[in-house]
Amino acid sequence: MEINKNVTWKPLGEKIVAVKVETGDYYTMNEVSSLIWRAINDGKAVEDICEQIVKEYDNDDKASIRQDVEEQISEWKQELLIL
Repeated sequence: MEINKNVTWKPLGEKIVAVKVETGDYYTMNEVSSLIWRAINDGKAVEDICEQIVKEYDNDDKASIRQDVEEQISEWKQELLIL
């Protein structure tokens, strides 16, 4: 899993803004989505991303976190933001 080369992005504080170069479509991510995005950029696996969220947000609901992470990744794949 990696960020599409046709997507440019930059951090704005704790958030990320990503732009699809081909279309000009842009995406503003909330704090948790930005954490997921940065982790994907760093080459982390889904399990590692979930563990990072558990630690940073002191949330032990691992099943819900995993579902949310997988849904976010699926959405980004559909939008061709990540491959």
